[in-house]
This record gives sequence, structure tokens and C-alpha cells, in this order.
Amino acid sequence: MVTERYNIASRLIIKTLSKGDSGGNIIFTDIGSATRMAQQSLVLLAHVANRTSPQWLLPNLSADELRSISRPDAICILPIGTKNGRHDLMIKETHWLYTLRAGMYT
Repeated sequence: MVTERYNIASRLIIKTLSKGDSGGNIIFTDIGSATRMAQQSLVLLAHVANRTSPQWLLPNLSADELRSISRPDAICILPIGTKNGRHDLMIKETHWLYTLRAGMYT
């Protein structure tokens, strides 16, 4: 129940971000099943991975390891200079990687 509450909040955030200028830059989500997303009228773009981290992000991990690691609720990649503010990682000196975590994790 607690996890679903955070997933609902994350889906609302992603739904809002998807409507903005950077919506196409969301590349990953871990915010529940496709059925649960559809219940909140959220349809992800075809290029967005859901529930398994993109292999290129952590190339040294196996598919099983990618499924078992802790994942953010969403990952968005923006070209450097597009946005100012907090970023989590620089990718190939041309893009910033931003992560979203919508809840308190213990």
C-alpha cells in the first residue's frame, strides 16, 4: 500500500512533466505497471523503459542485476544548457542526467 501511494504520486509527476517541453527526454520510469498507469490516464512514449534500468546506463551489470538494483522513479536526460539547477550525472559531456524520487525511502 505504501509503495502504491508513492507510485501514484510519481505517476502524477511524470504525467505533468510529460506535457512540458522536456517530456520527450524522460527515458525511464519505475512507477508501477502499465495497467496502473492507464488507470491514471498516463501513457508513456515508446522509447521510455519501465521498471528495468536501461542497459546502456549501467553497462557492467547483467540483466538480472539491472532488475534487482534500487531504481529511481524516473530518469530524464537533458542537453547541457537546457536547464539550470541540480543534476545527478554528466553523460558524455553533452547531457545531464536527472533522477526523480517521489517518496521517503528507509
